[in-house]
Amino acid sequence: MKNAVIIGAGQTGRGFIAPILQDDEYTITFIDKDEELIKSLNQKKEYSIRYFGNTAPTRKIDAFKAFASTSGEAVEAIRNADVICTSVFSSHLAELIPLFREVEKERKTPMQIICCENGVNVKKDLVAAKLNACITEGIIFCTTLRPNKDSLDLLCENIQDLPIDASVEGLTVSVRRMPLERKFADLIQRKIYTYNFMSAIVSYLGWYKGYEIYGKAANDSDIAYVIEKIKPVVSRVIAHVYAISEEEQLAFTQRAIDKFQNEEIIDTIYRNARQAKRKLGANERILSPMRMATQQAEDITWMKLIAVAAMDYAVCEENEELESVYQDLQVFLSEKDILDIRNLLEKFQSKESLSKMIQSL
Repeated sequence: MKNAVIIGAGQTGRGFIAPILQDDEYTITFIDKDEELIKSLNQKKEYSIRYFGNTAPTRKIDAFKAFASTSGEAVEAIRNADVICTSVFSSHLAELIPLFREVEKERKTPMQIICCENGVNVKKDLVAAKLNACITEGIIFCTTLRPNKDSLDLLCENIQDLPIDASVEGLTVSVRRMPLERKFADLIQRKIYTYNFMSAIVSYLGWYKGYEIYGKAANDSDIAYVIEKIKPVVSRVIAHVYAISEEEQLAFTQRAIDKFQNEEIIDTIYRNARQAKRKLGANERILSPMRMATQQAEDITWMKLIAVAAMDYAVCEENEELESVYQDLQVFLSEKDILDIRNLLEKFQSKESLSKMIQSL
């Protein structure tokens, strides 16, 4: 029997990672610092996962164990685990080091740890601790929600795979729905640029049109039109930079759009739009794809619209100085592009309708 431990019994750990391991006949042990959650899992002994749009049958997860992270049972479970998946948020990974140190005392083989967190190089704190472990990372494309805080049941996207970084020496884990990704760093960057740029379209144009709910903004006819205008440009430039086919990247971009336009996934404009100045940084989600596009002589007309919408948000909602959010943009743009930006800014500041702006582009 193969043993898996999932550290972090929250939405992603239980809704996305657990079914992947269960499908490969692993026995599952959940470990979490939330003792009330562990108590609830042990009392109810099962929970259900329903999938957005009923794209897959509801499934039941049971026959698991659950221990508090401070318990001796947690140490023993990790000591006997063939694979250990973390889902605790990258900022909390360092908190697991004392637990892993305790495990090391009597474990004979290196731990096989997969950090299933969002971010770049999330494993760095664990690697720096020089644990007796092979530590790799997975990339999460799946959104999981807990619709009722009084229930363990979850609502999840029907995403099949959890790609993991195959470049790590000593990796012996083999899970069918955890494909080994040879170009993992590229995949991370593609996700950041694709998902985050397309998200910026929804966030900042949605804010401008007065939306609060993200999915509703993504389905607005004006915003959906802009998405379709930008989709092929973003896809072409990212495909070129990362040496993949345009067809593959276009499908990747469409996957992001489908996610954002799914109104069952409850999210807010505010959560996605905040910290606009940071997101307008030289190496961030808006300017990096724009810079790639200019380097490839692509038309950035519609991308400029998104940059200006983000600038307007930063000034109006976060009290930033216009010049401070404008400075990185001016470095790589032509005089014509800068003039276009200024003209668009005037339209945003005068509250011209998005429909009218679209007609003029």
